[in-house]
Amino acid sequence: MKVGYASGIITPSLDRPVYLAGFGQNRRAETVHDDLTVRAVAISDSSRTVVLCALDLIGFFRKDMHDVTETLKVSETFRVLSPDIIIASLHPHHGPDTMGLWGPDDKTSGLDPVYFTELKNRIVSTILAALENMQEIGGMKATSVHFPGLAKNARNPEVVDDELTLLQFLDTGNHPVVSLYNFPCHPEVLWEHNSHITADYPGCLRKEVERQTSAPCIFFSADLGGMMTPNVKDHSFEEAHFMGKQLAEQGLITLSKAPLLHDPLTIILKKKEIYLRLTNILFKIAIHRGLFPDIRDKKGFITSEVNLLKVGPLWLATVPGELLPKLGLALKADMRAAGARYAGVIGLANDELGYILPKEEFRYPINPLKPGKHYEESMSVSKEIGPIVVNALQELVRG
Repeated sequence: MKVGYASGIITPSLDRPVYLAGFGQNRRAETVHDDLTVRAVAISDSSRTVVLCALDLIGFFRKDMHDVTETLKVSETFRVLSPDIIIASLHPHHGPDTMGLWGPDDKTSGLDPVYFTELKNRIVSTILAALENMQEIGGMKATSVHFPGLAKNARNPEVVDDELTLLQFLDTGNHPVVSLYNFPCHPEVLWEHNSHITADYPGCLRKEVERQTSAPCIFFSADLGGMMTPNVKDHSFEEAHFMGKQLAEQGLITLSKAPLLHDPLTIILKKKEIYLRLTNILFKIAIHRGLFPDIRDKKGFITSEVNLLKVGPLWLATVPGELLPKLGLALKADMRAAGARYAGVIGLANDELGYILPKEEFRYPINPLKPGKHYEESMSVSKEIGPIVVNALQELVRG
């Protein structure tokens, strides 16, 4: 098996207005606390190559992912390896608006087209660099650990996914090449009054892992819907550092106890397109106002996708949005029942369709502008997305 890694900085310039995404509108960035990055890890066995790409961004539509892959196709490296690409957003609430919903007002997009073009080019160059940097590995470790107390479910407190899923590749001398962390919690230790660009706790986590291992770290958000949010004393950089360091150290301790799995290791990737009708009135209004692109076909349906990636004993399900933990826990149980030793969920992968709820819990608010306890429904494309996503993944898992 071969593995390659690359990263790039995607922090926007403050020479032009930068509208921060994730909370209210007209929240402009004043300074850069820490850089945002694109990170990519390419994994290849004798028959398949997969690139997992992580963005320190609120979301990235499937249409934009296709723009990236179309640009990649002109590269000889890409044509020879023919990799499958999974681009997932971490969903931090202190980076630029890449969807159009958080501009100066509810009629103006916050997306900067100049920055967005530069962003896509940087994603392309980072993926190509990861593919070109591939080297033989000596083995890998896969494991997981429950870490209660760092995250809470603000919507449904009794349903919490606190599992940290881990993957680490090592060279022939058993030194880490790259570590992968996967945890279900919104990167929102900092809150709505923060005006500084930051990757939040995942940035702190990666920095600590890299300090201790002298090797890069890539992070993916898991089933963070719900709302799975940091369980912190206050919304400060100190708390973000504490949370990131706690997760980093617990992950490294758990990895140190995991057995080393030697080559040959195999990769399996299964993909399934899904189709659903957009019913959310707020999203329809946003499309009408030109805040974000019309992602529907002529019949009003959206096309998106799910993936099931198997890397040795670890199975990772990708979902095109913010999956609620009830569904995430059920999916991981299905994967384990089907043969996975370890299981994780990569959220906001190759799309961002908002919250993905269990259909039986979906109650669209009477006034979506004042949703109260049903905020997640007001930011979901449809009550059908939950069963459609889960059924598609169950077909891949059981098939």
